[in-house]
Amino acid sequence: MKKRVISSMFALTTLLTGCVTFPTKESEKVEVIWDEVKVVENCQRLGIVFGSEGHFYDYWLHADKDMVWGTLNQMRIKAAALGADTLYLYQSLDFSSSVTMFGNAYLCNTNRSK
Repeated sequence: MKKRVISSMFALTTLLTGCVTFPTKESEKVEVIWDEVKVVENCQRLGIVFGSEGHFYDYWLHADKDMVWGTLNQMRIKAAALGADTLYLYQSLDFSSSVTMFGNAYLCNTNRSK
């Protein structure tokens, strides 16, 4: 009986764990900026985006770097959906069991020479 309970708990935890978010073709075009305000000062702000990876019940199954990478990918996907080409990040929220970040999505392509 004890083995069945433990097996059931493990199976439930496994089912509840999500995969880390991977980038899309569109989101890979979104540049991520941190602490460079001048880069976005002449850009059009399109909105706030946020991302979050990990949960209190499965954070120990994912490396911190994978949760940060997944969070950034979520944000880049959301920024791309808004039509943005730049994501300006703000300081991340403190975390111990998940990663949550937020920032502003900007359209800057008319202001850059690439």
